[in-house]
Amino acid sequence: MTRTSLVDQVILILIDDVRASHFFDLIGKVKLPNIAQIAENGIFSQNCITSYPSITYPCYTNIVIGSYSGYYPIEGSGIPMYHWVGRTDPPSEGKKFPIIRHGGKGSHILKFNSDLGPNCQTIFEQAGNGNFLSSLNLFNRGSVLIPPIEYTTQSILKGVEEIYKDPKKIFSNKEVPKVTVAYIPKTDDLMHHKGFDHPEYITELIKCDKAIGSLIETLKNTGYFDSTAIGIISDHGNYKAENVYDIGPYFEEKGLKQYLPRKGTGDFDVSMGSVGFFNFRGKDWFHHPTFNQLEEFITSSPGGGKLNLFETLWKIPGVKLMYYRDDNNTPDKGVIYLEHRDEKTGKKLKDIIEYEGHGINQKTRYLPDSEDFYKYSEHEESARLLDNKHHTIDAWLKGTNQIDFPMIVDQVPRYFKNPRSCDIITSTLGEYFFGYEHGKTMGNDPYSHDIGLKKSMKVPFIIGGSPNIPRLELSYCKSTDMVPTLLNLIGEKPHYSVVGRSVFDYS
Repeated sequence: MTRTSLVDQVILILIDDVRASHFFDLIGKVKLPNIAQIAENGIFSQNCITSYPSITYPCYTNIVIGSYSGYYPIEGSGIPMYHWVGRTDPPSEGKKFPIIRHGGKGSHILKFNSDLGPNCQTIFEQAGNGNFLSSLNLFNRGSVLIPPIEYTTQSILKGVEEIYKDPKKIFSNKEVPKVTVAYIPKTDDLMHHKGFDHPEYITELIKCDKAIGSLIETLKNTGYFDSTAIGIISDHGNYKAENVYDIGPYFEEKGLKQYLPRKGTGDFDVSMGSVGFFNFRGKDWFHHPTFNQLEEFITSSPGGGKLNLFETLWKIPGVKLMYYRDDNNTPDKGVIYLEHRDEKTGKKLKDIIEYEGHGINQKTRYLPDSEDFYKYSEHEESARLLDNKHHTIDAWLKGTNQIDFPMIVDQVPRYFKNPRSCDIITSTLGEYFFGYEHGKTMGNDPYSHDIGLKKSMKVPFIIGGSPNIPRLELSYCKSTDMVPTLLNLIGEKPHYSVVGRSVFDYS
């Protein structure tokens, strides 16, 4: 170890789709004894706030880079979320129309590391010299990726064990990896199809704990335990929607045609869980539409009916709020509108989110109307932020971590500044799930994640292992703090794009 490091190696285990309260409830019931031991003897938080939208991408992506989406030609990740249309700013008109990226397709997943862009770095790229290992980790730029023998939780972590037992299998210098990231996706699949309260989902978390116990034993047997930090985190929480609704016929009734990138035809592309991410044609598919074009949208259906898309989207069942950008926004400065309605009168109301700056230097201001959709004015800590001033991400984190819509005033502009972001976001608050993707209704399971409520935005945060790691319970943190904290432990400085900070800076 160097004089500035507490450990020589770090292992980050990212377990997909675990709500913090559920995870620590299982720890309290002694269902996860190995993870409990790591937490009790190290650093943990039951109140770690993830990215918005609370979807695997960008949440998982942002953990591995310690940063967020944004105007990625300057700073941040080029991946705004799970599904996106590849528009650019300024628009790059050419023979090929903008792609649709689908985060669930294998051929698209292979392009993730390129999609990140050059103005952010994975933890491997930030960690100096050494060997770097990914076990099924999809954001593996700068590391050696090992596929598991079987796509099971046990096999993914067993692969890490085997390299610690015999590093020369993949590293010619015979040294164990300085940084390892292992990704556990099975929990997400079970949560969607079975539910967070289903025995199979809970059993999978128990399997994960046992596999971590086996990894700890291997680290002890090989003499690496005392010099290794183990980080455990999830990308997002979850919820169960009250209703499942097939929205496809409504879009057909309105004459909206699915965008086809090969032809450059169609009106829209959308992915919808409880939150809808709507991309619409501007003057063509290279351009985002203006506000006026959204108000007077002419469909490509025979007869070319005219739609006010805002009114059209407000008629979707359960929609409580709508986000869209101002026409005059620039990457450096702009306005995002939060439209909502008085539930009694139906009157349209509008809150304003203003942003300025990039990356760690971004500051945002929230200007609510009389109703204050987020209800920040009703809580002492968050009410202090309604002072007509711009605030940093850490100020929003401190003031809103205990309530619904935590840190979201910072997060929404980071999404919309990305040229690949959509044009309008609609959101229920979990009353309805639509399961609609790229022109088709794909699923009818009510268990999901995407909304801004704290049950979908809070994840477990744990770092332990080596006895050199101090015991520390954090009252709050954010998921992007994981990478700078692990880098701190091995004596490395984070990349300039990192927005998270070492949790030692909180104390």
